[in-house]
Amino acid sequence: MSEAAKPNWLRRTLMVGVPLVATAAGVLLWLSGGRYVATENAYVKSHIAQVSAEVAGRISAVKVRDHARVEAGAIVLEIDATPFRLALARAEAEVDRARQQVRTLVAAYEETRSELAEADTRAEFWQRQLERQQQLAARGVVASTKLEEVARDTAQATDRLTTMKRKLERVSAELGQPPEAPIDTHPTVREKIAARDQAALDLARTSVRAPISGTAVNVRVQPGEHVRSAVALFAVVDDQEPWLEANFKETELTHVATGQAVTVALDIYPGRTWPGEIMSISPATGAEFALLPPQNASGNWVKVVQRLPVRIRVKRASGDPPLRAGMTASVRVDTGRERRIDALLRSWRTATGTTGQELAADRSGDRPQGNDRP
Repeated sequence: MSEAAKPNWLRRTLMVGVPLVATAAGVLLWLSGGRYVATENAYVKSHIAQVSAEVAGRISAVKVRDHARVEAGAIVLEIDATPFRLALARAEAEVDRARQQVRTLVAAYEETRSELAEADTRAEFWQRQLERQQQLAARGVVASTKLEEVARDTAQATDRLTTMKRKLERVSAELGQPPEAPIDTHPTVREKIAARDQAALDLARTSVRAPISGTAVNVRVQPGEHVRSAVALFAVVDDQEPWLEANFKETELTHVATGQAVTVALDIYPGRTWPGEIMSISPATGAEFALLPPQNASGNWVKVVQRLPVRIRVKRASGDPPLRAGMTASVRVDTGRERRIDALLRSWRTATGTTGQELAADRSGDRPQGNDRP
């Protein structure tokens, strides 16, 4: 081979070989790609319970320090209980008074019923006397004045009977229940008992307890401060195993599913990774829970790729360093997806507009040429 032919041979080899190698490398890169999706938008999460007083009052004692561990149900704050003890004593007195009032009504009912029975007996007696005197007057045996006197007494007995019936109805209405019913079932007594129970509950709530076991955070209250009810005083971070919340773009979640393996790297521990597993994928994007969600119905609309929170369980061993809420992390999900050449060919045909029939016609030599192509 001459010296002049060598550059031509090398040039042709490079012109053909380099594109083939580049194409093969691109195909191999495409086939190996798409299996893993990753994001650095991930954070460690834990359950955080806000501690607040359920009654307003002055703090008498603080029994927890900042960053100290507390057990669920342990007393962390004491509120001055003196006003609540007085309120409970007043409520108990109201219950006793209501019970006494019901007993008085029951006694009045029994007394009125006895008087009604007496009035009924007296009215029957005078009614019989009137009938007897009328018979005697008809035979002319008794004087008319005697008849009038008996008639007057009968009318008075009848009026008293009517009065006693109305009085019994009024006492029965005030009683509101059968006299033989238990006193504590009376509506007034039940109302006072409920008020007493509420006072006892408020007294018990002067001891503020930790809702969960964990670490107290942001304990800034001091004895002597006045607190209001339902206002957060500090927080308790749950000591249960934390998890990761990774915010993936919606375009990255096409092949991501629960149960897939994850590799987790925490920024606080460089060079170290943990295995993980996808627990769940949020049914809504983060924008749906924003205070002011975007309104895409406006005239100037710009499409923005949304992110979906993905919950990841970190598989940690005993002795591993702790995970603290709010730490940043990077995650890499193994979707197990494998690309194939036929998928690449389908994508190429879709992009070029070439159909399977045209490819078959090419192979058989029947593909129309030039102006004969439809």
